[in-house]
Amino acid sequence: MIALALGLVAVGGAGFLYRLVLGPTLADRVVSLDGMLTVIVIGILAWSAYHRDGTYLTLGVVVALVAFLGTSAFARFVEGRRR
Repeated sequence: MIALALGLVAVGGAGFLYRLVLGPTLADRVVSLDGMLTVIVIGILAWSAYHRDGTYLTLGVVVALVAFLGTSAFARFVEGRRR
């Protein structure tokens, strides 16, 4: 069951990667990058559940925090470009 979840996560990641490469605006690319990082965190947590090992949970939390900070910085940058 977890293997199926990892497959679906990979399909979602491919969709975000498509929008990241071909996004017409900077805002589209920022949103897709945030979604891609969310998919990476979900993949890490599903991998941790698959192996029944809690050491990957710390990695998932760190990637989630970096994703949040990166998205906040990009949002501030995009907002500054509008002025």
